[in-house]
Amino acid sequence: MGAARVQHQGVLGLVAIALVAAAPAPARGQGSVLLQGIADGEFWSTNARSNLLTRNDGQPGGLGRLQLWGAMELVPRLVAYAQGTFEAGSARYEPSSHEVSSDQFGLRYTVSPRLVVDAGRLTPVIGTFASRHFSTRNPLIGDPDGYSLDYPLGVEVFGDAYKFDYRVAAVSLPTSHSGYEPSPTARLRPALGGGFTPIVGLRFGASFTIGPYLNDEVAPSALQGKRWSDYRQRVVALDGSFSHGYLELRAEGARGSYDIPSGTITGFTYYGEAKYTLTPRFFIAGRAERNKYPFIRPTTATAPSTATWAARLTDFVDGEVGGGYRLSATTLLKASIRGDRWWVRESPAFRGLGGHAVAFQLSKSFDVVDWFDRNR
Repeated sequence: MGAARVQHQGVLGLVAIALVAAAPAPARGQGSVLLQGIADGEFWSTNARSNLLTRNDGQPGGLGRLQLWGAMELVPRLVAYAQGTFEAGSARYEPSSHEVSSDQFGLRYTVSPRLVVDAGRLTPVIGTFASRHFSTRNPLIGDPDGYSLDYPLGVEVFGDAYKFDYRVAAVSLPTSHSGYEPSPTARLRPALGGGFTPIVGLRFGASFTIGPYLNDEVAPSALQGKRWSDYRQRVVALDGSFSHGYLELRAEGARGSYDIPSGTITGFTYYGEAKYTLTPRFFIAGRAERNKYPFIRPTTATAPSTATWAARLTDFVDGEVGGGYRLSATTLLKASIRGDRWWVRESPAFRGLGGHAVAFQLSKSFDVVDWFDRNR
């Protein structure tokens, strides 16, 4: 997805939040308006030898982030919602100094816990990390590299019953990674997932999607007589989680195959994560990840017979360890160190074969409706 489109949808999401905020705040008992957020401040110190970890060209830097989400019950069972983010600072991973973006906005209608209908910009159906992307829920500071930042437009039906949960959707974007594949053109595709919870604290899940992954700007000579939408991506993902006492364990893995002129190229990504709460305020955590996923670039040529594609596997591992301390019920301080190792041919496109990052993060959550309630 292009930066202009992301920022355009981000503005739409923040406008939606503003409309929710402008609604009269009801009594807390009514529960028809929600407006909450998280303010983050981060400090990063990295070297310049990692495509994954390097920030600010290897110089120390900081960033600030404000995330807001709101919801308003329009009529019984029908809720309008939105979530937006503003981020700025020299330690941003992206090259721009600031960005306004939106993860979600839309309408949700609840028939029952077994049947909920969502329409708008949705969290990814593939995988489960999206629900833990917030700094107050992520036990570390970094995200798994396999986590997709492309939140698609679409319609989703989900729910749970007995020990099972499900989600079925038609979405506009593939599960892609910026920098690995071309920015995709929106095209409707199926995505589905589900899970089984045999006992409290233990869940197994799976998800799947199939559809085009290229864009309509790929040169016809590179497509070798096919349409851009004929080249398809297929992703199968598995996930699991277990918690007992003060221990929490999570793991996810995905296998993706991509059509290219010579056939298909297939790769995988997975991670395992652990968190242990030592005291009510203090916890430690760690995450290890392996990524051997395709890097794909259609290249142009004067004739289809000479057109070639860059299609190879990008192989690396990374790990992060850290801890957090709850200064108060709404304030969390975290620190972590992360390192990676790459097995690729060195080229101008790669900073190096591995690096490190040390990070500190201070997060403050807040409830705007509570502010109104206190001032009544």
